[in-house]
Amino acid sequence: MSELEAWSKNNEDFNYSFLEDLIDSNSGEIEVGQTVYVGDGRKPKVSEFCDADDVIELMQNRGYDIGGEYADSFMDDVTPEAKQELDELLKSWMENHVTINFYTVHDVREYVLTEKDLDE
Repeated sequence: MSELEAWSKNNEDFNYSFLEDLIDSNSGEIEVGQTVYVGDGRKPKVSEFCDADDVIELMQNRGYDIGGEYADSFMDDVTPEAKQELDELLKSWMENHVTINFYTVHDVREYVLTEKDLDE
């Protein structure tokens, strides 16, 4: 998991990767002694979005939609090796074609702005 700093003025919107960006973007709205927030931004792994079990379940559900109870055992015979092959295919495709442009914020801490912070 990729980690980066995430800064916020209000402990809700972590839109800044650096303290300097937060200060520059909020010029005139922040002051020495004010509390801002910093946390660890983590981009999810592509493998968190979809795996072989998801695809197989989707196909089984669609099989049931199409064939009704006649499709009750559809894809029950997928081997662990076949599942692994599908997982690897999906992961490879996602790593080549999916750009993760968001992150979640963890371990948020308060940070009190100093005069030095605002002078830089």
